[in-house]
Amino acid sequence: MAAAPNDEFSRFTNDLYSTWEKSMTAWWDTVLDSPEFLGASGKGLSAMAQARKQYESQVEEQLSRMHLPTRGDLTRLARIANLLEERVLQMEDTLLEAKDLLKSQARAMDALQREVVQARIEAAEARLEQRERLATLQDELAGLRARVDAAEPKRSAKKGD
Repeated sequence: MAAAPNDEFSRFTNDLYSTWEKSMTAWWDTVLDSPEFLGASGKGLSAMAQARKQYESQVEEQLSRMHLPTRGDLTRLARIANLLEERVLQMEDTLLEAKDLLKSQARAMDALQREVVQARIEAAEARLEQRERLATLQDELAGLRARVDAAEPKRSAKKGD
């Protein structure tokens, strides 16, 4: 049985495409490896970069003339905003640290004040105890004097006999 004409045509087109692809790949490899092509491509890219630079320069100049912010102005403004944000965050951190320090110092001062008040109370209690003991001793001393005074007339009377 003979192959259908469509099958032969499909094989032919596939073979043709395969041959074309191989030859184009070889040609591009040759072109891309050639120093002349690479040099010309480099010059073209360099010229495009110069044109882009001039275009951006002219746009910046026009924006500046119209008193509108340029890309450089916006970049500078963004950098300043970032620096300010960083400084604000540092200040917040410093404030939080200072607040924590003040709280701990306030706690320490409260504890110290409690200790001072407690010491004053204890000192006052000790003075009251001393006063009570002094009063007791004065009462005992007064009682002893009274006995001595009562005994002295008897002694002076015995001496005079």
